[in-house]
Amino acid sequence: MIVVCPSCSARFQYDEARFQGARSKRFRCPKCAHVFEAENPSYAPAPTTVFNAAAYVAKLSRSPEPEGLPPIPPPPIFQPDSDAQLTGQETAARYDREAMLAAAGIRGNAPPGMRISLAYLSGPQASLVKVLDSNRTLIGREEGDVVTKDPETSRRHATLDIHTDGTVWLTDLGSTNGTFVDGIQIFGMIQLVDRQEFTCGKSTFMLLIRKEDSLNMD
Repeated sequence: MIVVCPSCSARFQYDEARFQGARSKRFRCPKCAHVFEAENPSYAPAPTTVFNAAAYVAKLSRSPEPEGLPPIPPPPIFQPDSDAQLTGQETAARYDREAMLAAAGIRGNAPPGMRISLAYLSGPQASLVKVLDSNRTLIGREEGDVVTKDPETSRRHATLDIHTDGTVWLTDLGSTNGTFVDGIQIFGMIQLVDRQEFTCGKSTFMLLIRKEDSLNMD
């Protein structure tokens, strides 16, 4: 689900399962630190069970029903990013991955007329600028699309996703030292805006979103 801060309208993604059956949960906005309460969209009060004595007696009087067949096991889940040897069917599924991403609202690069970049503000790679030319950018210590070479950054620390509407979303991948936006630790996914800063370990970045008109003026 998408949770929207009523104070600053920042949007971030939250797993509904983390409500753990509660009616609502309190949040602290990672952008403005406003504390608010969000309702669980899946909450449903437990139904009240009424004991029907007549139905119970009738059930006991019936002859035992034959045992049912064993449950059908669920089909295996295909993971296109697995390191296992791919079959022909799995290869086709991987080939269609870009089409599925497009249908989900994610594309392989920034929308036409826009350039999205990442500036390294601090850390071992400070002063570098990288243009984000993929739908997903992995940030990591020694592997990924953005390699920090920062010992405080996890091997697979966070990702940046570019959607077809030009929005950019930052997701922490369960890193050891956390991901911080404007000094506040995030959990799950949060939308970033132009010139917004975030930190992975001791490496700080700034997201830069430029339209075609501003590029021509440079």
